[in-house]
Amino acid sequence: MVEFDLGLVFSITGPYAALGQAARAGAELAIEDLERTGVARITPSICDPAGRPDAYESMTRDLLEGGVSHVVGAITSWSRKDMIPVLERHGALLWYPCAYEGFESNDHVVYMGAAPNHHMIPLLDRVLQSGVRRAYLLGSNYVWGWETLRLARERLTAAGVEIVGERYVPLGACDCDLAMSEIADGGVDIVMNSLIGPSNVAFMTGLPRAGRPLILSCNQTEADLDAMGLCGDGLISAGSYFEELGPAEFVERAGRAAPNGRCSGLLGTTYASVCILAAAVARAGSTAPRAVFEAACARSHDTVLGQVSIDPVTRHAALTPHIAKAEAGRFRILSSGAAPVPADPYLMNIPPVPRQVPQTPTLRIVK
Repeated sequence: MVEFDLGLVFSITGPYAALGQAARAGAELAIEDLERTGVARITPSICDPAGRPDAYESMTRDLLEGGVSHVVGAITSWSRKDMIPVLERHGALLWYPCAYEGFESNDHVVYMGAAPNHHMIPLLDRVLQSGVRRAYLLGSNYVWGWETLRLARERLTAAGVEIVGERYVPLGACDCDLAMSEIADGGVDIVMNSLIGPSNVAFMTGLPRAGRPLILSCNQTEADLDAMGLCGDGLISAGSYFEELGPAEFVERAGRAAPNGRCSGLLGTTYASVCILAAAVARAGSTAPRAVFEAACARSHDTVLGQVSIDPVTRHAALTPHIAKAEAGRFRILSSGAAPVPADPYLMNIPPVPRQVPQTPTLRIVK
């Protein structure tokens, strides 16, 4: 049995507390299971930055100066980017379990969450098959919101879809009235929703259910689905894990561990991250970050997410994409990839989207 210390840096209070609570529950369940099965004895050092970016930086520094060389944590890209300079100075490794907007690869991060070709691209390409003509973009006012909606704008406009509005809400804010008014007046077919935390809940519960457009999300999980009640029904989300995927025994135990009683993509991915880290430490015979990373990349891993491999160049996990629809407070799988898909964080290899809407001709007067 290998033994090592591990930093857990998740905001279990603050503007996106439900997400941090789900992720930390996954880490703690993995630590418990690894010791119970004789694989590893992990001593966690637990930090709660409460959603404050400066706290992520200072708490990570304290962990690394205390001898920790591996950290599992961060929810937002904002927090991850604040942690990276500290990780670089100390030569440590962050195992990042959240879906993110791509366009990054750092030698001190293992990107375990879904990249854009696992979430945004398959989600939009599926919806575009239905003949979407008008879209509205809505997100939280930070990196995730900006970049995911930039990708959505590019993909939709390339297909000939009109973007009738785009608005950003301060992180944690619950006033979405202006966005809801613009959506009602705009005659939109879809809303690309990149809100997180209470902002997301406020929007979904405030938007009238009757006659609402199709709501799409790349970050909605079971971590806060219950908070929406029936107002979440009809939302379509993309991710690398949903509760319905099981296995049943894991979902049951995860439900007991999670504060909201639900197994979610965040919980499952964090659980898998800790398990892969422990297996890599055992294989490397060391906690040295470079040796552990190389060991993690050396083989595929059987996880609750299915088979997961880590690319030694991009440092991202290959994951199986899934698309699910919320029905009666549960996500029901609509489609799944046939096999794990290598991450394409810079979207170098995605096919062009076919135009769905005839382009209005540009007219000019010829004398």
